[in-house]
Amino acid sequence: MIRPFIVISCEHGGNIVPAPYTSLFIGQEEVLDSHRGSDLGALQVAEILASALRAPLFFTTTSRLLIDTNRSPSHKDLFSNFSRTLHPMERERVIQKHYLPHRELVNTVIGTALEQREQVIHLAIHSFTPVLGNTIRKTDLGLLYDSRRPKEQEVCHRWQHALTARRPDLCIHRNAPYRGASDGLATTLRKHHTQNNYLGIEVEINQKLLSSVSEQHEIATLLWHTLLSCLNIPQPKPSTASRDEIVAIVDEENQVTGQAPRSEMRRHRLIHRACYILVTNHYGEIFVQKRTPTKDIYPGYFDIAAGGVVLAGETYEESAQRELAEELGINGDMEHLIDTYFADEGNKVWGRVFRCRHEGPFILQETEVESGKFMTTKAIMAETGGKFTPDGLAILATLKCEKLKE
Repeated sequence: MIRPFIVISCEHGGNIVPAPYTSLFIGQEEVLDSHRGSDLGALQVAEILASALRAPLFFTTTSRLLIDTNRSPSHKDLFSNFSRTLHPMERERVIQKHYLPHRELVNTVIGTALEQREQVIHLAIHSFTPVLGNTIRKTDLGLLYDSRRPKEQEVCHRWQHALTARRPDLCIHRNAPYRGASDGLATTLRKHHTQNNYLGIEVEINQKLLSSVSEQHEIATLLWHTLLSCLNIPQPKPSTASRDEIVAIVDEENQVTGQAPRSEMRRHRLIHRACYILVTNHYGEIFVQKRTPTKDIYPGYFDIAAGGVVLAGETYEESAQRELAEELGINGDMEHLIDTYFADEGNKVWGRVFRCRHEGPFILQETEVESGKFMTTKAIMAETGGKFTPDGLAILATLKCEKLKE
């Protein structure tokens, strides 16, 4: 079977209330920390699942008590009792900033994938409380789908059987504890994409199974093993190739909103993070490296900085130390210069720029760096014999060389 494109989303991944709206929740910490504030454990499962399946993941950590990204714009519960008192203009600002970006990104990535693949499987990961009111819920895992869409129904039937075979102690139900055709992101996306190409499945997990990190890993492993089994897809082999790196995905304000394999980040031109380390000697010259022709972006260009993409779960500083060691074989103290955003037709990146003083020698990473030499900033800006990476030149223009002389 040709592997479908799998994309994962988590609409209730956190209970964060943005600063302008904290006054709405004064004294409501207990509510925010409960299931009303977020789907407890769901994001952790989604992250493990996405990494195992090499699938892009998009999530929101804004509390659904401010706005519920799993509800359609006209739904009565789009805003909660806490937030629906906001002025209509303020509610519109919340929609524009904390609602539409997530939904539009998921839809755009799915649309792009459908242009190149036969089928997309969208998994929306959620969790639910073991007890609702005075009723103990019997469902352990729920697979929600639209019964009017045969392919969704078929996959969920097979997935249920695979899950039950592996964990007969769990109650695996279809369209429980909620109906798959009820209002939700997958329901909205079904209106945009045909039933032959788009399969939207909401996975509901009983929170009694997610109370510890080990339990979250156990459930995520169960889900991805059985999903691949029911789709007749071989288990993925571990790989350390750079194209398989899982990188952090961010929004226009540099807030983490997901993760994706490096190749999918490039293919969908997703905003991500990168570190840039300007390595300077005692003359203030910058070590310029020539990128190898196999690089996935700007191959063969000259680059004024060491560095690379920031991996999921990694800080800028951790990424910079790792890249220095990998590309140039050195360690050193780094000075944070600036944070900057750059975009062109092939790259959208939030970068953090560091400076590291080092005289060399360097051990160049053969797969990444073809050669290198120290150059003055004046020589770099005047260079006409070779192409320099545009993000690097933009950094130099922003710095105006002033901080490099300090």
